[in-house]
Amino acid sequence: GYDVGEFPILAKQRTGYLPEGAPLYGDMTVEKFLDFVAQARGFTGDDKDQKLAAAIEKLEIGDVLAQHVETLSKGFKRRVGLAQAILHDPQVLILDEPTDGLDPNQKHQVRSLIHDMAADKAIIISTHILEEVDAVCNRAAIIDKGRLIFDDTPKALLRCSTSGAKKLEDVFRELTVGHKG
Repeated sequence: GYDVGEFPILAKQRTGYLPEGAPLYGDMTVEKFLDFVAQARGFTGDDKDQKLAAAIEKLEIGDVLAQHVETLSKGFKRRVGLAQAILHDPQVLILDEPTDGLDPNQKHQVRSLIHDMAADKAIIISTHILEEVDAVCNRAAIIDKGRLIFDDTPKALLRCSTSGAKKLEDVFRELTVGHKG
């Protein structure tokens, strides 16, 4: 990787980002939006076409390519947002609430994709949905009032419970409710 302070452009070129409220251009079709992102990332010709095809296939959004983004369901908007984040096959992927708005089948699909990509990428997921942590993360960190209060595996998080809690959500509440920052 690259030091973000020393080589900010190189670091950003190797990073994919999906914000929670992914800002998509609603008046563009999905196809034109993804093509725009590919061009902005510097892809042209066959290389661009291959990157687009791979992202479209991975997110199974081929059926909505001709639709305007603003007409898509929340779940499809999320998938288009994720497609733009992985389009350039980044080394680092930062995902904010990646399965928000997805139906159970779509969640499973995105979780499988995250799991598959994690073999050769660093993936950081920011989420309040602790089911996500349990489903896809091999490391969990909890930040409360700006302080890192936990950084270990999800299983280790369960062992932190003083009440014998069996759910990550309950342990999270134990650690953060009343925690003095």
